Amino acid sequence: MNNDLEGFGQWRRTVDTRLGTLETRVAEHASLRAQMDEDMSELRVEFRAQRTLLQALHDTQQEHSATLRDHGAMLREHGAQLTALQTGQQRIMAGVDAIREMLDRTLNSGN
Repeated sequence: MNNDLEGFGQWRRTVDTRLGTLETRVAEHASLRAQMDEDMSELRVEFRAQRTLLQALHDTQQEHSATLRDHGAMLREHGAQLTALQTGQQRIMAGVDAIREMLDRTLNSGN
């Protein structure tokens, strides 16, 4: 009987040691899970901020693209107007040259 009590005492010390180790590990894991939850919350906040930033960049890029399209259309319109002005200027210069030639002939014929 004494031997059974010694065996039981030994078994109990082993179980108590193992239980203490298990409780320590469970506490460590609980702490790690809590830290992991906190880290995930921080990541969610950062991802939300990044998503907001990307949306703002998208909106800005769309505005810039629309502005560039408008500027391209204005540039084509101004190019067409410039071509029309150059054509008109050439016609005016041709008329001025014709008038000058007529004046030269008139002045030369009067001499």
